[in-house]
Amino acid sequence: MRNFIEVALFSLVCIGVASTCDAANEPVVTITPTRITVTGVTPNAQILFFGAGFEPKGYQAIVHHWSSIVTSTDPNGSVAYDLNPPVTWNALWIVADLSNGHYKVISTPGFPTVRAWLPRQYFKRGAGAAVNHFAYDRPEIDLLYLHPGGGAWTLQATDGDSTDADGVANGTTEIDLAALRPLANGMDALSAFAPGGTLFIIDPSRLDLLEVKIDGPLLAGAR
Repeated sequence: MRNFIEVALFSLVCIGVASTCDAANEPVVTITPTRITVTGVTPNAQILFFGAGFEPKGYQAIVHHWSSIVTSTDPNGSVAYDLNPPVTWNALWIVADLSNGHYKVISTPGFPTVRAWLPRQYFKRGAGAAVNHFAYDRPEIDLLYLHPGGGAWTLQATDGDSTDADGVANGTTEIDLAALRPLANGMDALSAFAPGGTLFIIDPSRLDLLEVKIDGPLLAGAR
């Protein structure tokens, strides 16, 4: 019993240390209706502003998508992204330093960041046993993948159309990593997910976020 308690306490300490380190590495992000300001990033690095939002229009809502890169020229590691028109409505953002993969998830002030969770294993193996497919039980997805050490790739996909890797309208959207589009010059096509990478999926119909931190055991369990 004593050994079990010691192991459990050690695990909790490790988790706590990892969470603290992640928080310490996050950029500091401030949002106003007209600007997103970021500090704590690498000077001269490319900073990604990736997001989606609902703009109310009467009884309907217009879905907006953002995917822009701004270079941090400030020697102290700060950068700003202007919002035009102003965003006062619900929007979800992922702000990432592409030189090292550090990121911050944040929403418009006053709106919660709604999280989604994986009910089961969704990573799949392709040719040569490489883990390069991912399936998600949503009809439409807005995907971002941050590779360990830097770099970002994206894809908007819809169940049953040409962007759906299984090509079947079955309520699940599947992506092939090779179909992802690099967000900056000099980024090669990807052949497999890698430990240390992070996968983000925004459902544009719900504006919730799936965030998957990829590690070795997770990939080992791929089908």
